[in-house]
Amino acid sequence: MNRERRGYPHEFKIESVKRYLENGRRAKYTADELGIPESTLREWRDKYMTEIKKETSPVTVKQGKKEFESILKEKEKRIQQLEEEVQILKKSIGIFTKDSRQK
Repeated sequence: MNRERRGYPHEFKIESVKRYLENGRRAKYTADELGIPESTLREWRDKYMTEIKKETSPVTVKQGKKEFESILKEKEKRIQQLEEEVQILKKSIGIFTKDSRQK
């Protein structure tokens, strides 16, 4: 039996694998719904899982940690700045309320 080989867009492959993994059903059912061979869906799943593992490699995790620490440091500086501004505003409110009471 000679089957015609079909090409599928990358987006379709990714969405198919996500659908298969999220549904938690057997590959056969998802493949039947999508009109593709079960073996094809399993191949796509394997490739997808390999890509995910590459993306979460230790190097990527270290880079993510550095970026996170950098962002955290910036946010801590911003919090400190805002706390100082709040203290200044509290002092100025105190000064203005003293002046208005003395008049």
